[in-house]
Amino acid sequence: MNLQEQISRIQSMMGIISESRFFQRRAIPSEVSKNFLLFAEQVFHDTNSYGQFKYELVLKSLEHIMWQEYNLGWEDLPEQDEIEYVNAVAEIYNDEIKSLYNVLAFKD
Repeated sequence: MNLQEQISRIQSMMGIISESRFFQRRAIPSEVSKNFLLFAEQVFHDTNSYGQFKYELVLKSLEHIMWQEYNLGWEDLPEQDEIEYVNAVAEIYNDEIKSLYNVLAFKD
């Protein structure tokens, strides 16, 4: 994938993220990604595939921010917005998440 395609992909994903205003106002993607290392190993052992790992890692990272910053648990969050936001952030950070997954898979 060339640079222009990557830029276009990120811009389109940012459009999806901006539609999910609840999370956009509370957790920017780069803040979510900072938690990946915190939860990567636990999520790796609790999942059975890369797709599940990617989704669960972003979900756990996002919910951690929501709890730490706003004292909101998963039951307090708008479910559909959360799903859309998690999928969008997972696509933005796909390469980083894939690297983490590969490192953990190699360790096992």
